[in-house]
Amino acid sequence: MIRPRPTVLAAAVGLLLATSAASAQSNPAALEDLVRQQAEQIRQLEARLSALEAAPASGVAAVPPAATAPTAGPDAALAERVAKIEAAQAKAPAVSWSKGAPQFASADGQVTFRPRGRVFVDTSSTHGSDFDARNITGTEIRSVRLGFEGSYGILGYAVEGDFADNGVAWKSAYVTIRHTLFGREAELTVGNRLNDRGIDGSSGTGNTPFPDRNVVGTQILPQRGLFGVGLTERVYGEDWHASVSIAGNDLNNVGDSDDSMTLAGRVHWNPVKGEGGLLHLGAWGFYEDIAPGSSGVFRSSAIAGHLNDLVKIAPGALAGADHGSGYGLELLGVRGPFWGYGEWGRREVAGFGGAGRFDVAHEAWALSAGWFLSGASPSFAARTGTWGRVKVARPVTAGGPGAWELKARYENVDYGELPTGGTGDALTVGVNWYLNDFSRVMLDAIRWETDNRSGDYQGEDRGTTLNARFQLAF
Repeated sequence: MIRPRPTVLAAAVGLLLATSAASAQSNPAALEDLVRQQAEQIRQLEARLSALEAAPASGVAAVPPAATAPTAGPDAALAERVAKIEAAQAKAPAVSWSKGAPQFASADGQVTFRPRGRVFVDTSSTHGSDFDARNITGTEIRSVRLGFEGSYGILGYAVEGDFADNGVAWKSAYVTIRHTLFGREAELTVGNRLNDRGIDGSSGTGNTPFPDRNVVGTQILPQRGLFGVGLTERVYGEDWHASVSIAGNDLNNVGDSDDSMTLAGRVHWNPVKGEGGLLHLGAWGFYEDIAPGSSGVFRSSAIAGHLNDLVKIAPGALAGADHGSGYGLELLGVRGPFWGYGEWGRREVAGFGGAGRFDVAHEAWALSAGWFLSGASPSFAARTGTWGRVKVARPVTAGGPGAWELKARYENVDYGELPTGGTGDALTVGVNWYLNDFSRVMLDAIRWETDNRSGDYQGEDRGTTLNARFQLAF
């Protein structure tokens, strides 16, 4: 917006007054037109002034169009006052609520700060198992997470803690540095951040179509888990991205033993990206040195959801692992309201146990598909290869119907190569109701089957689990 300058304005006023006076002497009607013009200019300036004075100091308000140059002395003073207020407004910080929580930004946009968090409230009921102990019903606060994020120019940061499973754990705690690499946009992360590994494995559970990641995201991962403290370099192209990281254990290591160290990488390519749809192809892999005596080298798979810890596929026990590697493939397509994707992964672990040297592997794969019936479209971030936040056209909170999504998933886990490992699979069908961009209700029915060779529930077993979640994430 062009702001009037007092000196220029005064000169223009003098010239207009001299010209108008000479014209008025020869034509009385000109004087009447001059008075009418001045009155309109004063009205416009006063409207601008009122809008500026009524606007909040932290935001940028829309103001009426600028008036033409005033033609009287009092108008110059009013214009100068308006210019000073506009200059002060331009330097004031801005506040945006577009992400569900207030984001504060400096006038030049170089400094930002925003709180972030989430609440997941779950309920679950299992029926049909041959083991009565597995048929349980309950509720839980799956996750209460609170933190903040922001930036200082090219530096970004995020810190976040999570209350889940009756304990508190640090999740995101990192700093990013934006830069260029070989002429491409790049980002270096220092700290504890969700790893870049597969579609579900790299996406936050607040954005995935199902309440929990698929079995590839939760089982084909290094011993350190989903997070790790270290360095990650990401490079972005027009239709691809690549990353490489080196990290130890996550923030929750108590510091009484060596870390397991993991070198990992991922790459994806979008051969189709546009209004007609999206095609995503990706691959990833990692190598890990496992610290002696590490626990959780093999994780049991909660095939019926998070709440029921009894319905799991047991990997069995195998001590002495000292190194491992994993790799996987991913394929996703989006067209209009439809989406579908598949993931496969394999992890190989070697070590020295009671029976001597061993080298074993386990695999997992999953197929998922969905259809937005109304109100929104699939939200997949082609730049990073992760699920994003669904944008609801007519939110319930604004009097609309929200958005509705149907979904289905089949997943399979195979620990058969492990000495006492089990196998199992699950078929999930469900619906998501998005109330607005930041909240949704999720309903899922899971038909599962397990065949364990260790633990309390050995042999073939099957049942049905109904899960529901109310989610708020900002």
